[in-house]
Amino acid sequence: MAHTSLLASPARLSTPPASPAKHVKVLYLDLNDVAALTAALHGVDILISTVGVPGILDQIAWIPAIKAAGVKLFVPSDFGILSTATERKTAPSLLETKYQVEEALTAGNVLHTMFIHGGFVECCLDSPFMGIDVKNNTLNLVGDARTHSITLSSTKYVGAGYASILATTPVDQLVGRTIALAEVVANGDQIIVALTKKHGGVTPKVTVQSLHDVDAEIATSDFALAPLLRKKWGTDAFTVGSDVWEVPDYERSTIEELILAA
Repeated sequence: MAHTSLLASPARLSTPPASPAKHVKVLYLDLNDVAALTAALHGVDILISTVGVPGILDQIAWIPAIKAAGVKLFVPSDFGILSTATERKTAPSLLETKYQVEEALTAGNVLHTMFIHGGFVECCLDSPFMGIDVKNNTLNLVGDARTHSITLSSTKYVGAGYASILATTPVDQLVGRTIALAEVVANGDQIIVALTKKHGGVTPKVTVQSLHDVDAEIATSDFALAPLLRKKWGTDAFTVGSDVWEVPDYERSTIEELILAA
């Protein structure tokens, strides 16, 4: 059985981690302390990072410890979709920083694999982040989003994906890949049908924003990521690529099931 350690920085924790399984060891340390991190990583084959936005660039400082400890594979925190250089400049605090980490890992000769999964179900359906407001039965689309699709994955599906991939695939078959997880793929029309069922036959209020207007919003917004992602959906660019891992023996949810449960 694999041995799992959870590394956590007390300064970054607002609440303690949930009680782990018996075979999981929790270590509290300053993740920017190279000596302490190196010691904690000795004997670790695969290091998975799940840091949030404030800690993305901190991962670059881990490179000396990762190399000194002999970690065989590093999976940096990404949890997103494919993006272009222009799009990264639009949302530098998230998209550009993730790219900088990947570039630093390559330059530092750290063997790594990127994982992407589209949008988190818990974020995209439980808040108007993607223009989907389940509670108020409204949908704010851009361009041709009614016929173009978005990819969504729940945290449970992402966890199952990580476990199934990393436990069954040799490291040399993972290095250098950008592997996608895709629990559900749905277009705007399918979401409209699901919202209608959720609200007892009442059709959602749908607004469609032009590409010109969404570009103006991106240019002036203090949080350009949200309109950028809606634009990507409306232009059929909300993509995770072709290297998609199918989680074995996992009963995936449909968009209707997810919206009815939201």
